[in-house]
Amino acid sequence: MLRRAALMAPLRRAAVRTMCQKATTTAQASQIVRFLDENGVVRYGQPVGEPDQDRTFAYAPEGSQRRRIEEALLLEDMDDGYGRRQRSPPGTDTSPLDPASAILTRHGLPLFTKPLRAWGTKDTPIPVKISKLLSPIPTPPAVWACGVNFTEAYAELGLEVGVYKYPVVFLQNPAAVNNPFDPIVIPKVARGECDYEVELATVIGVDPEGRLCKNVSVEEAKNYILGYTVANDVGARKWQGRKGGGQWARAKSFDTFLPLGPCLVSPSAIGDPQNLRMTTRLNDEVMQDGNTSDMVWSVYNIISFLSQETTLLPGTVVLSGTPRGIGFVRNPPRYLKNNDRIAVEIQNIGTVYNHVLES
Repeated sequence: MLRRAALMAPLRRAAVRTMCQKATTTAQASQIVRFLDENGVVRYGQPVGEPDQDRTFAYAPEGSQRRRIEEALLLEDMDDGYGRRQRSPPGTDTSPLDPASAILTRHGLPLFTKPLRAWGTKDTPIPVKISKLLSPIPTPPAVWACGVNFTEAYAELGLEVGVYKYPVVFLQNPAAVNNPFDPIVIPKVARGECDYEVELATVIGVDPEGRLCKNVSVEEAKNYILGYTVANDVGARKWQGRKGGGQWARAKSFDTFLPLGPCLVSPSAIGDPQNLRMTTRLNDEVMQDGNTSDMVWSVYNIISFLSQETTLLPGTVVLSGTPRGIGFVRNPPRYLKNNDRIAVEIQNIGTVYNHVLES
């Protein structure tokens, strides 16, 4: 092991240190981060260190006592979910989270293993310094959103629960996905009425038999979940309202308007997805403070509904609504503006933190 470490040392900077002095069994990953290493190479890894008490991987500025995600154990050994062990070439952007990956294929599509069970650290884990955290899902094949899905949000909007017979769903542009700590850039065509929404994002995978998510029951839906992450579902209300033609997809699809991260958490590590605290802080002021237990339609309900005669491709992101406290219903309204700082956090997952810029 010492000889191996010595051979690898010249390839790593001083910040990268050996974690173990003896071989260990491959550890399964419960959280995955996608990041740039110090050489600018896209990597995937398990965050290093003990998380906060609530298991939340949180953003923290330099000098803060709160733990940051600074290192990760590389995920380079992999199993395709059927016992066939494979290894990705060093430095390649290959992961169950990457729809462009060709290393794992089934049904002519990239295979997303569920629930991260086939991905683990190498026998001798070596923490790698994280230069920049990226969104855990590079470019989803689809982003489905669900509007008005919290009972308190209904009351806030002056609606009665039950006014909608089905979940109110719509598609968003996958190119809107942003990194967890990169700026949200408001273009000129969207200025003036941009709003925040903390949302639980569910990433679709395949079931243990490798079957795609289609025509699944509410009870079966959990078998098709790859993991969970945090989303700030930014929207341009001027396009979403009547004056803009009620264009929900347009309002939510501008570049950088969907920050995701900071990590993807496996279903086994998340606990009950219907009992997670959700908060939004705008310039350190609490704007939203809710819980997924307040959802009208659960995550499983939404997935089942979307899957009826519709295939949810692996890597699809499903958003599940936001609690009360959004900006446009406040008096006066509180919209995002240049130089604002916005942080959305979900228990057991982490914090997405972004500065707001106007282009």
